[in-house]
Amino acid sequence: MKPLPTNFRSTRLFRKYFYTFIYILLVSFLFLGSVMLLFASTFWLRDKRVLLRDNTIRTAAMIEELYRDHPGEPLNAVDKRMITTFLHTCSNVLDADFFLCNAKGEVVGCAENIYDLAMPALCVKHSTLRLPIATAALATANGFSDIGNPNGVFGEQMVLSFDPFSADGGAAGFVVAAQPVNSGLLAYMAEMLRGFLLASMAVFLIDFIAVYLISFRLVRPVGEMVRATKKYATGDFSHRVHVSERDEMSLLAESFNSMAESLASLENSRRSFVANVSHELRTPMTTIGGFIDGMRDGTIAPEDQKKYLKVVSGEVKRLSRLVSGMLNLSRIEAGELDIKRVSFDISELLFTTALSFEQIIAAKQIDLQGLDALKPMPFFGDKDLLTQVFYNLLDNAVKFTPAHESIHISADLQKDGIRVMIRNSGVGIAQEEIESVFERFYKTDQSRSHDVKGAGLGLHLAKTIVKMHGGKISAQSDGESYTRMIVRLPRQEK
Repeated sequence: MKPLPTNFRSTRLFRKYFYTFIYILLVSFLFLGSVMLLFASTFWLRDKRVLLRDNTIRTAAMIEELYRDHPGEPLNAVDKRMITTFLHTCSNVLDADFFLCNAKGEVVGCAENIYDLAMPALCVKHSTLRLPIATAALATANGFSDIGNPNGVFGEQMVLSFDPFSADGGAAGFVVAAQPVNSGLLAYMAEMLRGFLLASMAVFLIDFIAVYLISFRLVRPVGEMVRATKKYATGDFSHRVHVSERDEMSLLAESFNSMAESLASLENSRRSFVANVSHELRTPMTTIGGFIDGMRDGTIAPEDQKKYLKVVSGEVKRLSRLVSGMLNLSRIEAGELDIKRVSFDISELLFTTALSFEQIIAAKQIDLQGLDALKPMPFFGDKDLLTQVFYNLLDNAVKFTPAHESIHISADLQKDGIRVMIRNSGVGIAQEEIESVFERFYKTDQSRSHDVKGAGLGLHLAKTIVKMHGGKISAQSDGESYTRMIVRLPRQEK
C-alpha cells in the first residue's frame, strides 16, 4: 500500500475514521459486557434458587421419613446425627447454610447441633437467629424460595429456600437454606468478567488491526485524490487514482479519473484552441497591417489600393466571424443566449445562405445542386441561430470541396420533423474522427494539411444550437470521396 499523504485534512480524516471505529468497538464491548453480566447474574440467582429448593425438599423428605419410622417418639441420637451430617454435607457442597426451624421460626437444628423441635439450638451461629412469624407461617404451610432478608435477621441479602416437614401427623417445622447473594454472586461474576475481559482483549486486538487497515483503505483513495488535485492545479492531468475494488469509494475514484480525463481533453482542446486562435488572429492582422502600412508609405500604388482594401475587408470579416463565434459559444454555455422563435421557411433560409457563398463557389467552379428542388418547409425556431448553423455547414463544405467538384443540398419533411442534408465531394473525414468533429476546438488533420482557415468552433457551435432546438446533428463520410452533414429538427408548435 502507498503511504498516506502528509496532508492535514487527509490525516485528520484517517484519525476520524479510526477513532470513530474504536469508539464504536469500545461502546459495543461495554454494552455486550453489561448485558452479559446482567444475564449471568439473573441466571445465577435463578439457578441458585432452584438448586437450594431441590435440596431443602430432599432434606425435608428425609426428616419426615425419620419421624415416620418412630411415630410418637423423639428422635434418637443416631437419627439426630444423620440429620446433622446431612445438613453439614449440604452446607459444604452448596456453600450455603442449611438449618431447621420449628413452626415458630426458632432454629432447632443445624450442622453443629440438633435437639427436639421444642428446644432451640444453642450453637453460636444460630443462637440469636429467629425468623419472622409471617415467614415461618408461609414456610410451614407451602414452602417457597426467595431473595431477600426478612426483617433484617440475616444482616445481608440472601438466596433463601424454605420447605416444611411433618412429625406425628402435623406440621412440625421447616428446612431453611440460606446463601449470601454478595459472596456467591460476586465470585461467580468475577470469574465471568475475567473470562470476558480475556476474550475481549484478544478480540479487541484483532479488531484494532482490522479497523486500522479498513480506515487506511477507506482514506487512501481520498489521499490519492488530494495528491491528484494538487497536480491538476499545476496543469498536470496525467495522475490517476488507483481503483482495486467495487464499492462506493471506488466508484468515486472512477468518476474522479473520468473527470481527470475530461479535464485533460479539455486542456488539450484549450491549448489547441489558443494556438489556433492565435494563428487565426495573427494571420489576418498581419495581412491587414501589412497592406495598410503599404498604402501609407506608398509601397502600394494608388491604383492598386482598391484591390488590397477588398482583401483587408475580407480579413476583417473573417476576424468578426471568429470573435462572434467565440462570443456566441460563451453565451450559450453560460445559459445567457435564449431562443427567440419565429415562423420562417427552412428552404428559403438554405437558399439565401447558399447565395452568400456565390463568389467563392463560382471561383472554385463548384457545382451547387439541389437548390431548385427545395420545397417550402415552415418551421418555428430561432432564425438567426439556425442561419449560423447552415452557414457554418456550408462554409465547411465549400472549404473542403476541391475545384470542379460538387455540393448537394436537400431538405425533406419526415414524420418527426425536418431533415436537412449537405453533401460535398472531395476528401472526407476519417472514421476515427467522425465522433470528434463536433467537439469544441477540434480540427481534423485534413484541415491542417490543407491549411484551411478555422478555429474548430463552427461544428461545435452548430451542434449546440441544433440541440437547443431539440434536434440532432451527425456526420457521415467514407473518408475518401464525400462528407455528409445531417441536421434533424423536430416539429415545433407555435
